[in-house]
Amino acid sequence: MRKISAFLLTFILFFGVFTPVYSSYAMPTQTNWEHAMNASLDFIREAVVPNPVVGSVGGEWAVLALARAERVTADDPWIRAWLTDLERMLAEVDRITAQGHNIQHPPSAGTFPGGMRRWTDFQRVTLALSSLGLDASNFNGRDLTAIYNTFVPVNDRHALNMTINVDTFALIALDTVPHIGDREQFINHLLETQHSSGTWSLGTFDLDVTAMAAQPLARYYHSDPAVKLAVDNVLNWLRAQTFPDPESTAQMIVLLTALGKDFAEEATYYVNWLLRWFDSASGGFRRPTPNDPVNHMATEQAAYALVAYWRMRNGMTSLYDMSDMFDGGGRTLPTLGLDVGLIGLIGRHSDVRPVPITQASRTFADIGQSPNRQAIEALASRGIVNGRSETNFSPNETMTRAEFATIITRSLNLPDIQTAAFADVPSNTWYFRAVGTAFFYEIVAGTSDTAFNPHGIITRQEAAVMVSRAAGLAGINNELGNVEIINILSMFGDYRTAAQWAWEALAFCYREGILGDYEFYILPTEPITRGEIAEMVYRLLDRANLL
Repeated sequence: MRKISAFLLTFILFFGVFTPVYSSYAMPTQTNWEHAMNASLDFIREAVVPNPVVGSVGGEWAVLALARAERVTADDPWIRAWLTDLERMLAEVDRITAQGHNIQHPPSAGTFPGGMRRWTDFQRVTLALSSLGLDASNFNGRDLTAIYNTFVPVNDRHALNMTINVDTFALIALDTVPHIGDREQFINHLLETQHSSGTWSLGTFDLDVTAMAAQPLARYYHSDPAVKLAVDNVLNWLRAQTFPDPESTAQMIVLLTALGKDFAEEATYYVNWLLRWFDSASGGFRRPTPNDPVNHMATEQAAYALVAYWRMRNGMTSLYDMSDMFDGGGRTLPTLGLDVGLIGLIGRHSDVRPVPITQASRTFADIGQSPNRQAIEALASRGIVNGRSETNFSPNETMTRAEFATIITRSLNLPDIQTAAFADVPSNTWYFRAVGTAFFYEIVAGTSDTAFNPHGIITRQEAAVMVSRAAGLAGINNELGNVEIINILSMFGDYRTAAQWAWEALAFCYREGILGDYEFYILPTEPITRGEIAEMVYRLLDRANLL
């Protein structure tokens, strides 16, 4: 047990650096943390009801927060909706696996659904299932821990696009029950990759990554001297940092609560710091400053951090220690309504509608060897794409901005909006309505206030931005935090050559499987081909349940 005097000295030395940076923001003194926790949990449920889906926002973290707050059980209709989406997605994984693809190896991984194609996807699902008392190693006969429970040697990691987050969440997920896995090797790798400063990093985002990497080590803090030394070094570095947003603050709270009651007072400080971003009107959390809009990802992370603090205050197991849910052997998976068809996502814009097939078996003579053949045929059968001629699609040619506007508005079946938005898009052109519609729904923007450049060639990063915006209309949450963005993009050797305005959209497209992540380079400024765009749109529609 640390002495109070030493603790107070630490506060004076380290926490004193916070006030000057945020002097313009008043530290809340009357906001009750428990009220903020309950309000944020209400906000999460209302924001994604009645259709939570597998994914990092409005999915597993929402399930975790609500379940660890003892707000939901596996029989709750809200949870059954998420479990149904998980089962449907796993059935698609089974179908693709049966065709000979291996989800653990590129390029096969790119063929799997976006929500279940990475190690971290399976780790995140394990956390959500364990929080419900459901066994991820036997989910309807599948062992969802198998993909990540074996340590991957460092020399094999680049080809698999693996980062330190894989080790972090592998260890967290394996320890929820616990499951069988290479714990010792994951621990050793975390210790070996820690910098002398006490940090871990993904590119430039050290703060969140460092706090998260220390969380699985917290379980071993009181029993392993090497782990204790590593975590103490982490804490010394973290205490000297300014926490600029709710996500990084939330990760610090989760770490401190995992370390136990000796760190309760320190956790309280960061809880008070977190509350500066709380929006009492909505129940959400704003980011990155207290004056910015409420953000769903920030709200989910803040909510489960407050739940972690609530559990510590009430003498319960920590956020990621879910042994309490398996007393007596765990819970039984409820009956899922898999026979109920889903067309589109609940959160989609009311103008977004599925496009019916109007010409079955439509194909082209020049796509027989194209890797995008399935996508091209699916879109052509719905009239979303046309060929350069009646017989040829020309999958390797480029696409103009006007052509893309036409395809993306057709794919969402949006109503025509006749608006003269740009001086270089006259009303007598074939693309006038498509550009006006895409601009009206904020899928595309001009190259200036008056120009659209309709004949300009679309680049890979421009296509990612436009597809990401279309995904938002289709009901897919396209907001990512800095850590998730850099975690995804740092797998590519040239990600820094992409314009920063495209980073979030590129990361979103890779996360959802809309872009394949089996290549080593993004090539963000290179022209994207007609076949590749067809693939992106096809995968978007598949993820949005619009096919």
